[in-house]
Amino acid sequence: MNAELLERARAAYRAGDFSTAAQMFSACKENSEVAGEVDHLRGNSLMKLGLAREAASAYALALNDAAYGKRGALLTNEGKALSAIGDNEGAVRCFTEALQDSTYATPYKAQLGLGRALLALDRVAEAGTAFRQAAIDCANPAPASALAQLGDCFVKLGRPGDAIESFRTALDFAGPRDDARSINAGLGCAYAVSNRPTEALEAFRQATADGLYQLTPEQEEARGRAQDALDAASARNAMAPAGASGLDNTIDPLDPLGKSGALMPDPSDTGFFKMTEAEMIQEDKRQMKIRRKHRHTGLKVFIVFLVLLVLAAGGLAFAYTRGLGFPSQQDALNGLFDAAANEGDTNAYLASGLSDAAKASIVSSIPDGATATITNMDQSMTESTALVTVELPLGGTPQYDVTFVRSDNHIGWVVSSFDLHYDEDTAASDSASSSDTTAETDAASSSSVDTAQGSASDGSSTAAE
Repeated sequence: MNAELLERARAAYRAGDFSTAAQMFSACKENSEVAGEVDHLRGNSLMKLGLAREAASAYALALNDAAYGKRGALLTNEGKALSAIGDNEGAVRCFTEALQDSTYATPYKAQLGLGRALLALDRVAEAGTAFRQAAIDCANPAPASALAQLGDCFVKLGRPGDAIESFRTALDFAGPRDDARSINAGLGCAYAVSNRPTEALEAFRQATADGLYQLTPEQEEARGRAQDALDAASARNAMAPAGASGLDNTIDPLDPLGKSGALMPDPSDTGFFKMTEAEMIQEDKRQMKIRRKHRHTGLKVFIVFLVLLVLAAGGLAFAYTRGLGFPSQQDALNGLFDAAANEGDTNAYLASGLSDAAKASIVSSIPDGATATITNMDQSMTESTALVTVELPLGGTPQYDVTFVRSDNHIGWVVSSFDLHYDEDTAASDSASSSDTTAETDAASSSSVDTAQGSASDGSSTAAE
């Protein structure tokens, strides 16, 4: 193994020069040499370059290194690469085997890949099961994508009611990286299949309101069916004789004006009961307002609210002087470590007054894959100093002196300095700690890759861990 060339390959990888990184990773070892980290990172670089077939071979070689481990991540990456070249059967095998690795920290990634591969093979029910498992995985920070894909499976399985609930829940969990427009379009299809044209058209309207999202041919067809159904129902209502009774004059409680033309929902349609309950609550609120007016309780409520507001303001002011903030010092530290590990934007967690060189120095001194915990802190209103213990992935707990200052919005905290803490014990073992930290940094370069994933909304099939 050419150690110098390996280090240059790692540097190119961190800098985003994946073409150079792939070449250097390939050149730093012999073809017969087993090196899990090298082939893992080479596979990631090839995936970034769109060379999925070569990436799949690299991941397969990395799996030969039993000492390297990371089987779950490697198998998931190999499955994504195989899906990208259309080998969905092979991808299903890889994703299924990845889920057998009990040490794999993010199994929801394998479940998402498995669901997409099964859906491509038209194994819809099995795909739905995989998406459901991904959605309920506590480690999944963005379940909206899995819930939306579960909704698509329900539509294909002829279960529009379940699909509607899945899409609604997906909208509840949707974050900034999720495409709410796509979720609304899927919800529109589910409403159309459920013969609820008014709601279907409203969902499609929200999906295309900003003019950016383009409906798929299948979604366009569903919107057309919903519009035709609504027009036909309106025509029937217009031709019905005045005062006619019976089914021809049925009023939809979800659409009192009779514009949707849909019959009264089945008792299993929870929307019907929700609407009735909402009307009852609205009427109760109206009556309550009348009673309050007669008892002059409105003024009493206002006074109580004002007192509570003053107390809350006083509590917040006291908390501010005691050094509390949002984000807190620990949250700012965690965010800085996560951003550094995932090559994200670290500026949000660093003081704006620092120079670019100072910021780069702080980021470069953060050990890869480590977790930080504040063990002692001296807090004040505008500045806090803390002793931070850093736990390295392969052992070792170096300590750092960290200074925090208020962020530009004067509410939260950001890091202004990050220096290695020296005491009598640390000074005596400085050379040993330095050696251990270097070993941890080399080994953790691939761990940061394991935790990376694409967009929470959906995630690209070529994204590598």
